Amino acid sequence: MTRSALDQIACKAGIALNYLGIDGLITEVPSETIEGLVAQIGPAIFDGATATPKNDLECVIASITSSCFSPDWLRDTRVWGIAVQMYELRSERDWGIGDFEDLAAVCAIAASEGADFVGVSPLHALFTADPDRCSPYSPSSRTFLNPIYIAVDRAPGYSYAAKDGEAKSKARSSENVDYDAVQRLKIEALRVAWSNWRRDFSRSDEFSRRSFDAFVSDEGEALRRHALFEALSHEMVAKGQGAGWRSWSKQFQHPRSVEVTAFAANHKTEIEFHQWMQWIAHLQLKDVAARAVASGLRLGLYLDFAVGLSPDGSATWSKPDAYLQGFSIGAPPDPFSIHGQNWGLAVPSPASQQQEGGAVADIRKAMQYAGLIRFDHVMGLWRLFAVPEGRPTSTGTYLHYPFAEALNAIAVESQRSQTLVVGEDLGNVPDGFREVLSHVGMHSYRVMYFEPEISPERLEPMHPQSLFCISTHDLVPLGGWWKHDDIALRHSLGLLDESGIAVESSYREGLRSALWLHLFGEKMESTNVAKAEALQQAIHSYAAGLDSKLFAVRLADLLGDERPTNVPGTDTSYPNWRLKALCPIERWQTLPTFTAIIESVSEKRPRSDRAGSVDGRS
Repeated sequence: MTRSALDQIACKAGIALNYLGIDGLITEVPSETIEGLVAQIGPAIFDGATATPKNDLECVIASITSSCFSPDWLRDTRVWGIAVQMYELRSERDWGIGDFEDLAAVCAIAASEGADFVGVSPLHALFTADPDRCSPYSPSSRTFLNPIYIAVDRAPGYSYAAKDGEAKSKARSSENVDYDAVQRLKIEALRVAWSNWRRDFSRSDEFSRRSFDAFVSDEGEALRRHALFEALSHEMVAKGQGAGWRSWSKQFQHPRSVEVTAFAANHKTEIEFHQWMQWIAHLQLKDVAARAVASGLRLGLYLDFAVGLSPDGSATWSKPDAYLQGFSIGAPPDPFSIHGQNWGLAVPSPASQQQEGGAVADIRKAMQYAGLIRFDHVMGLWRLFAVPEGRPTSTGTYLHYPFAEALNAIAVESQRSQTLVVGEDLGNVPDGFREVLSHVGMHSYRVMYFEPEISPERLEPMHPQSLFCISTHDLVPLGGWWKHDDIALRHSLGLLDESGIAVESSYREGLRSALWLHLFGEKMESTNVAKAEALQQAIHSYAAGLDSKLFAVRLADLLGDERPTNVPGTDTSYPNWRLKALCPIERWQTLPTFTAIIESVSEKRPRSDRAGSVDGRS
């Protein structure tokens, strides 16, 4: 096939032939990359391709027929909430990691302080057979939940065992979350609870056998395959292979193989156990969502939806045709990453994205628990940078998806479930993209550290249709940011050279000086120690006073924690996704830092018993 003919096919399939390079010039995509993508996508996408240019955002706006939900009462007020990491939660009853019952306790505290939502990082299913794969943004499946968050002592059939108490004490005393120990402990206790539950035929409540059978029937083949994958994953790990299917013997790499069918027939009980855990996780999260609203959180839970999936997990194994083999999601080279980025996530096929069983179905499931949902890297609904495995990132290209169709489907689901939608639109966002999000009723996602409006040169109002926060899970908390701890840490880990330190430190000093002048009305001096004690409260008060409809306060800041949750670009050199909160939930409201920040935020965004009667401005 000639390059010209190949390019014509690629354009129809939404494959970009070039992209803007790091030097500001157009980078041509190698023919090998385009040929590989065309071969992987298959003919279905060409037959059903829409006439609307996939990269024309004006045409996308013209094709939008629905708008995301927003409650009437939010029109005249601004609200706030607390953002936490599930695993970091500590309590007097935890099992070495936060769980759904702890999340309910957080919701009660947040509501009592005048908040309207509690946010958590993705709760998607990971790999129970390999608990150290703990990043919530590299899930095995976005369809199902992570059973490690089940409150074991609230599960039907749970019975206390002395050995559980000893193991629990050890898991609780570890400095960071010991995922391996916690997973073993909780799975073993849940197996006992499940065994007890199976023998109890008298239950007629929500935990009855009839309720479980209805759940299994409703979830259908998707749940059966996920549970089958989990059972196989544990079997393979026991035999010295990996938890992910790419490391398995070839005969087990496809869900419909003869060997997999035989395994399923011989392990029905084990498969049912994994289905049962999903059922319990679903019931407990559903209960937390209901209790959150009942406690007074008008938006309830704020859930995060990851941009992608692990290439060797349950989702890619269950639906192999829905993902492109030999490619992973990444980002092209840019001034911040001159070699580009490879995120190691599976690339969804544009053909499968048009099917009801794709990401939209997963979004629908997530929205059933959430009053507010955030799409991580929302540009992934429009285009993703596909990188050929084993090749330099620069040889990749953008793959476009049916954007308008996805937005319309999300808007319909948002209205049906009455869930607000936030699109994480950080980074290099193309012109016109945020206008599309606004048109469909999505809230933008703004972070103080990155805002051009909050810069050394100027301090200006925030866009109203947005969720604003000071920092995120990929950034250092405010205390560490103010002291440049993140710059020093990244240098020590080899992620920043001397020139990088100089550039970032210079910009940081300018921003700190601008904030200090704005907050205290005087020039910042090295001797300004006394006012440094009020810094957290002052910055949160300033941020809460901006125009954004939604404002999220980070738990780390409330507790005075200055450690980063996650340091992008690191693996074992930093304890990513493992740090526990500095103190248990029961002590939060006794901390001066917690009280001071909450008071400053509540003053700027006060609650009213009559929704919408107070706009919260000061």
